[in-house]
Amino acid sequence: MLAIHARYRGREIKRSSIVRRSAEALSSLPGVAGFENVGVEDIRSRVDTAEALTNVVMALLSDGDWAIGIGVDSPAGAEDRATAAVGTRAGSVKVRSSAPGTGGEDIQAAFTLLAHVLAKRTIEGREATSLVRSGMNQNEAAEQLGISKQAMSQRLGAAGWAAEAAGWKLAVHLIDFADGVTRDGAERVAGRPGFEGPGSGRRA
Repeated sequence: MLAIHARYRGREIKRSSIVRRSAEALSSLPGVAGFENVGVEDIRSRVDTAEALTNVVMALLSDGDWAIGIGVDSPAGAEDRATAAVGTRAGSVKVRSSAPGTGGEDIQAAFTLLAHVLAKRTIEGREATSLVRSGMNQNEAAEQLGISKQAMSQRLGAAGWAAEAAGWKLAVHLIDFADGVTRDGAERVAGRPGFEGPGSGRRA
């Protein structure tokens, strides 16, 4: 199971309002169980897939004001691990997993590189990449923005779109691997003789 904990580190005065609105917006993304407020500055949710988790992290990194923790564990433990992982520096992504050797540091490194790409992006670059990310091809995106295909290609190049796409795939692959190792481990434990899962109490 995957979970994410995000902590707002921006300078806005009305922090609680921003955090609440962010929780509502992120909860509408596919694969997100639903963010809950766990403090004035903190929100947390379980996430169904590696793709969904990567999309949430990317949204938070694009905003630039959030510290992010990722938890990989059983359904009962993933959220706690995400909370334990989250730091205090905006733009940071930390990972904690119940299974050793699942590439937590590699996941962090992938998101560090993605954060660097996103931080350098201009408003025009954000507009261009947002349209392509939504599923439009370059011709459609150029028409939407009222620019030529060549200008669109230049905007995507300057915005580091190719690096973002490659980084996104890498992050998804690493998270999916970590989640798979954790799930396999839980299944092996559950299959051992004498193991009793939740609610499997013996009757006399």
